[in-house]
Amino acid sequence: MKKRYPEIAARIMADLKSGEVRVGDAMPSEAALCARFEVSRSTIRSAMRELERLGLVERRQGAATRVLSVEPPRTYVHSMSATGDLMHFAGPSWREVVETVPVIADETLARRLDDRPGRRWVLIRQTRHIDTLSAPVGWTDVYLSEAYSDIAEAVPDYPGLVYALLEERHDVVIHEIRQSIRAAPVPAEHARTLQVAAGDHALELRRRYLDKDGAAQIITLSILPARHYSYDINLRRQA
Repeated sequence: MKKRYPEIAARIMADLKSGEVRVGDAMPSEAALCARFEVSRSTIRSAMRELERLGLVERRQGAATRVLSVEPPRTYVHSMSATGDLMHFAGPSWREVVETVPVIADETLARRLDDRPGRRWVLIRQTRHIDTLSAPVGWTDVYLSEAYSDIAEAVPDYPGLVYALLEERHDVVIHEIRQSIRAAPVPAEHARTLQVAAGDHALELRRRYLDKDGAAQIITLSILPARHYSYDINLRRQA
């Protein structure tokens, strides 16, 4: 079943562009939006989360949601802000899970993951999408520790990142995220899905989600074609 929240987020974006709501204005309440779009509160919250990640609105607990911008970027912007030890990864996108399969890391895969050979994973293969583009903006292989394979079936309908779902379902806290970025060609196996030519310029992102003991419980490998992707980092000084 197709998720409703991307559609709702797109319709609210259209309202912002039309001038119906201006920068600085308070957004309608969740109840009003539920009534207007005839959807649940969880759908509205997911839609607002996407708008917040896009930088269009600001949400604060106990206060009205306010409009920050009326124009989203034309490319897929993946922004990261670091405040103390808290990291937020955001993007105006949603996932489509292609397949979920068990894998055992051989030496080649272990080197790509920067992990040990022989380890058992659940591989969740997914594409990322935004409303303004017909083609996926990226491909991500999510390697989830086999110990937590029970959450894999919930991933397709979960609006957030997989590590947040892991923390919700299990007594696990991700203490550190190590990310590496390198230039890489689009692999032939993903070119058709991403609607680009094999070998086109892309970025490969590897993220290792480490628990308190420094063990990686999730590792992701993403291919992001250059024509759809930019990467922004915002660093805020702590007092």
